[in-house]
Amino acid sequence: MRTNKIKLYGFGVVGQGFQLYLGNNEDAKRLHTIIVKDDTKKRKNVPSIIECTNDKTVRDRDMDVILELISSPEEAYGIVAENLEIGKKVISANKKLIAENLAELIEVEKTNKGIFLYEGAVCGSIPIIRVLNDFYANEPIQEIKGIFNGSSNYILSKIFNENLCYEEALAQAQELGFAEANPTSDVGGFDSLYKLVILTVHAFGKIIKPEEILNIGIQSISESDIKFAQKNNLKIKLVAKVSLVEDELSLTVLPTLINVHNDLYDVENEFNGVVIKSENIGKQFYKGKGAGSLPTGSMVYADLKAIDNDYKYDYKKLRTSNYQFSNDNKITVIISVNKSIDIKELELEITNIFTLDNYNKQFLVEVSIEELKANKIKLQKERISVLAIEDRDLINKLTKSSYQEELILA
Repeated sequence: MRTNKIKLYGFGVVGQGFQLYLGNNEDAKRLHTIIVKDDTKKRKNVPSIIECTNDKTVRDRDMDVILELISSPEEAYGIVAENLEIGKKVISANKKLIAENLAELIEVEKTNKGIFLYEGAVCGSIPIIRVLNDFYANEPIQEIKGIFNGSSNYILSKIFNENLCYEEALAQAQELGFAEANPTSDVGGFDSLYKLVILTVHAFGKIIKPEEILNIGIQSISESDIKFAQKNNLKIKLVAKVSLVEDELSLTVLPTLINVHNDLYDVENEFNGVVIKSENIGKQFYKGKGAGSLPTGSMVYADLKAIDNDYKYDYKKLRTSNYQFSNDNKITVIISVNKSIDIKELELEITNIFTLDNYNKQFLVEVSIEELKANKIKLQKERISVLAIEDRDLINKLTKSSYQEELILA
């Protein structure tokens, strides 16, 4: 059924992209009101229906569809939850809000017969939530991994392809609007983390709290890491990953060494890439723009057209899955320390340790995800970088070309 009265909260990059799609598809008259907090902010082509308000009550009984496209997850929660409570059709692109409150929002949606869609929250122009909800509903998935954040990927692309330093690449990303003035969510791996939580719900039927998952960003990647990667014909990408390891779910967001045979190797700049590996289908790869006004705006508009047909997520796997989450899985990583820190001083239970250089600064180690998570703050404070390695051949090559240290444990 076609819905006619739309209220839009927020008129930033995504909101403006959405409005353009409305106009291009002769749906412009459906947009009844646009709510912003600051109507003095400079905007292009400001529509006459824009209003400025700080009202805390957001139940929009006279509207058919509510679009939440603001930056604050706290304020977004009220817009989404209160309108679902009165059975409204709600669209959001706020991945932090969704990742932290999805269990509750699903229950509110179900109880009050509302509709809640959020394709624009994950991976920009790639319709990955719809793919998982519709086409993988009856397919056992083994692993999903990918580049979920266009800002960090843009920075890494500039570092590897144009030899820019981290600070130069970040400034360029901010100037182009790919990264915020405060880039912590992007470069710290939090944006990718929230998206990973959301995809895990649709792929495996398990809701996991973001704070339970290890996420390490790209801020501490060192010059020696970059030289090491280039010397070995590798690239570093910020990879979010959820996989089944001995029937338990393992989730991480980590800078990862990628070789030329990896599907994510050529995912550059603001593009995202998602690899799905499943039991019967095998591997599928999806690539598309992950940042910008039109890529995300297109997904928000697609949600609107889906709502016109009363489409909603059925969360089939959420009803049937009994997977457990664990951080006990061990992974192989390269840890790069500075001159004042020795690898043996870190509070990590390392089972194997190999020195990769002649300066005792780079080490290949096997360590549990839980150990890395427990020491994350110390690693960040000391600017110690962690690079994940998935390629078993590369691990074997590095092991043979380095020397093993004897670890003296207290």
